[in-house]
Amino acid sequence: MTVPAYYDRINHQLLESIPKNLGRIIEVGCGTGSLGAAYKQDNPNSEYIGLELNPEAVHIAQDRLDRALCFNVETSDESQLGIAPQSCDALIYGDVLEHLHDPWKILNHHVSWLKPGGYVLASIPNIQHWTILRNLIQGKWEYEDEGLLDRTHLRFFTLDSMQTMFTDAGLIVKGVSRILSHNPEEFEAFYSQLEPLAQHLKLDHKRLKLLTESHQYVLTGVKTQRRLFIQTLMMAPLACDRIRVLDPDEFSNRITGVRAISSVRNATLSLAEADEEKVFIWQRALLKPETALTQQQNLLQRDYLIVAEIDDDPLRWETPSDNGFFSYRSCHCVQTSTEPLAEFLRQYNPYVKVFPNQLAKLPKPRLESDYETATVFFGALNREEDWKPLIDAINQVLEQLGDRVSVKVLHDRQFFEALNTPHKAFAPFCAYANYQQVMRSSTVALLPLEPTRFNKMKSDLKFVECAGQGVAVLASPTVYERSLQDGKTGLLYRSVEDFAAKFQELLINPTLRQQLGQAAYQWVAQNRLLEHHAQDRAKWYFQMRDRLPELNEALKQRTPELF
Repeated sequence: MTVPAYYDRINHQLLESIPKNLGRIIEVGCGTGSLGAAYKQDNPNSEYIGLELNPEAVHIAQDRLDRALCFNVETSDESQLGIAPQSCDALIYGDVLEHLHDPWKILNHHVSWLKPGGYVLASIPNIQHWTILRNLIQGKWEYEDEGLLDRTHLRFFTLDSMQTMFTDAGLIVKGVSRILSHNPEEFEAFYSQLEPLAQHLKLDHKRLKLLTESHQYVLTGVKTQRRLFIQTLMMAPLACDRIRVLDPDEFSNRITGVRAISSVRNATLSLAEADEEKVFIWQRALLKPETALTQQQNLLQRDYLIVAEIDDDPLRWETPSDNGFFSYRSCHCVQTSTEPLAEFLRQYNPYVKVFPNQLAKLPKPRLESDYETATVFFGALNREEDWKPLIDAINQVLEQLGDRVSVKVLHDRQFFEALNTPHKAFAPFCAYANYQQVMRSSTVALLPLEPTRFNKMKSDLKFVECAGQGVAVLASPTVYERSLQDGKTGLLYRSVEDFAAKFQELLINPTLRQQLGQAAYQWVAQNRLLEHHAQDRAKWYFQMRDRLPELNEALKQRTPELF
């Protein structure tokens, strides 16, 4: 039996509304699974389950989705689904709710499947569409031209009644998009006659136009959840504020129920709302008992979860003999950027979470022609001891290639002066956008790190940033071998001689530069974008808030002077 074509259609506006990288998704009325299959192309790790009445459509969907079942949400035995309460991340209804006898009851029940903060997305025909008004006036009921209404529609919704249905189900309506009329010229002609009626009824004619023009609505609702207030005090914002605080805050603020703010060196502790659970983050703070004890006690009394944020080796600033690392002992927990850092910090606080550095957005992919020019990028702070062992090899290669290679240096004046080539340019410490622009204008980047204790605790951020710009990198195994795939997403060197050979090959081989740069770009797109990890921090803070009695007891054992 042939499945009707509409079972295989994709509502692209609905597809674009589904958040990326969700866990478990249930689509009610999945048809042949075409929507789910399209979503999983870009989100392969999501579990997509389809429920459908038509057995022939289900047979096709079973090959496209993780699971597809022939199921009637109003009459079938739900035990066969095996869906536990609060186990799903999203529910999708594509032109389904209007076909149910009691869509309000079904939606209310299905919302119990959602985790707090889970999504409901629904496309619903609009009973106020101008063609329906026209046909009613003409004595017609069925909408024959575009299938907006048919005999199977049991319920009819205006935008207001759609939003009320969502609200009554415990959802916050976060977005409404419109699918417009297919006949804009006919609509304008019809509305010119309708507008005087709007004036007579004292209706907002602009709103009435929007309502009658809308063929269908796509609503996004979010299940109401606990509220979270994240407050960060940045004590050393230079060079790490954007990656460690500002960008994560921006994405946290996109999560329903989560609010994140930050300030530099001063914080006001009266900004949380009454129903918000509070988190206070000390970013790179060097806390000393004689000055910070009262501040920590104040935060405890105000019911904050206190978190230390550190992304560099703490021994750079203090030693255990100073205050026994009071900065980390006196907080409930610690967040950091790498596992080697976490391992060290657990000596002083066992509650440590690693949040790797991510990119907030992915730049446009580079053109193939970009790689024809060999332009070397070097931009770093405090790297003199890392590049000195390589400088002779660098100059030797540059001398051999002459004007075929240029070098762009940011921040490090000593490195710039040590280069024996006239084909070089220097810029001092600059804004992040300028830093990215200089990196983008290069095709090869040097990432040297000697195997020191301090360097081993650093993150791979430089590689992530270069990869995001499609730059081919030559890097040390220290730090970078944890993420860089040698020969695929970049090159690693293990001696000065190895460095020199690979440096020269990168500079004379544009095909190699292109292959490495493009592969690194794809790796970042798949693994290191903040949008794919946006929920991680809020989830961890909630988990730590739930464990506050345990954390307070552990804090009392570590730092009894706080109590």
